[in-house]
Amino acid sequence: MPSMDAESIFKEVAEWWKFVPLVNKTFDPWRMETWPTPWELVSNGSFCQNAQGLGIFYSLVLSGIECQLMLAIIDEKPRLVVLLDNKKLLNCVEGEVVDIDSIELQILQTWTSSDLARLVKV
Repeated sequence: MPSMDAESIFKEVAEWWKFVPLVNKTFDPWRMETWPTPWELVSNGSFCQNAQGLGIFYSLVLSGIECQLMLAIIDEKPRLVVLLDNKKLLNCVEGEVVDIDSIELQILQTWTSSDLARLVKV
């Protein structure tokens, strides 16, 4: 079975998370202590836009793919997005991989997988 290239993986992950059931708010993106672990996130069964971003981040990190989680202001709202090594973003436009230079955003904080090690336990 052939393996997928990185771009295909990013598209597949973005597309999968596009179809989760959305609610208004599941946790506070400003307070990391409210963020669920990957297992809590999935078992909860409902997601907000920030939960989608966190889920995308967890999916990639647990698959061994380097990326960063960012809290950014997009369209005047705080949003968790995922920054890939190739300057692409996930969770800016639902279900799509977007070039960071094509979107207006204000980056407030960035985390790596090691910063979130307490949440991402295998």
